[in-house]
Amino acid sequence: MYVYRLTISYDGTDYSGWQIQKNRRTVQGVIQTALKRFFPYNFKFIGASRTDRGVHAEGQVASLHLKEPLKIEPERFKRALNSMLPGDIFIKTIEEVSPDFHARFSAKGKLYRYTIKKGKNPFTSRYEWQIEFDLDFKHLLQLARITKGKHDFSHIHIGDRNVSPVVNLFYTQVEKSGDRYIFYIAGDRFTYKLVRIIVGEMVYNTRKGMSINDYYDFLNRKKPKNFHIAPPNGLCLVNVFY
Repeated sequence: MYVYRLTISYDGTDYSGWQIQKNRRTVQGVIQTALKRFFPYNFKFIGASRTDRGVHAEGQVASLHLKEPLKIEPERFKRALNSMLPGDIFIKTIEEVSPDFHARFSAKGKLYRYTIKKGKNPFTSRYEWQIEFDLDFKHLLQLARITKGKHDFSHIHIGDRNVSPVVNLFYTQVEKSGDRYIFYIAGDRFTYKLVRIIVGEMVYNTRKGMSINDYYDFLNRKKPKNFHIAPPNGLCLVNVFY
């Protein structure tokens, strides 16, 4: 078995997420269709993160598992593959790795970025949540600090029940740049829509003038409640750690 690691960036606006779905256009599906032109035999193409519809990536990682080595250098193969892909998907790097490498199961963590902008801008609306209300930046900083750590998210676990709801968030930060609020969240694993739920709850807590304790209750399941989900277009997978 020969395994190659691909680092991929894409604009997820016009895709139904990363993972292949029947009768839907997905990022994995488009790349896999292009790969079939090179490999007439069965191969595996696996992504590290199953990003949702409309979510973007700067550093998605995928592993390509082949029964024989590439016939050309990885850099040449990368150029050939990119020539067959649409402009909203780009293969950044391809490198041969250990046969036991698996894009999903070998990952130690992921870093996501979520961008919010105060005010409308049609030229950037595909990549940020554009709002018309003010946010208290100091309050957001406090919420980010208490988000860091190990949490049991069983109360908002809306995805695959075989995936553990216990998540260790080892980096949570908010930055302000002009009229933009930029959230960075890194963890060892992420349940379905978790980053969007965390950002949605932080924004709701700040906008409604709620207390830090109210958000703490959300994190620790003291008061079961409906949760708020930020829209997908502001989310980007920045990096996968191995």
